[in-house]
Amino acid sequence: IAFGSVAPIPVRCVQTEKVLRGNRLDDGIPRAVLDTLTTEIAPIDDIRSTASYRMRVSGNLLLDFLSNIDNS
Repeated sequence: IAFGSVAPIPVRCVQTEKVLRGNRLDDGIPRAVLDTLTTEIAPIDDIRSTASYRMRVSGNLLLDFLSNIDNS
């Protein structure tokens, strides 16, 4: 799992991957995944977007991705 535009260079979210590894996507895992993700990315405010927006979008993209793979 990796994200761009949330740090000076693209970031691989190794700890977030560890939370997911070996677990089913039940009720507790999505919250744990988001909590871990927020410790691994550090978006900044700039002329294109705010840090809070980038953080929110990153979490939403990850949850959407997990939902799609869980339903396939």
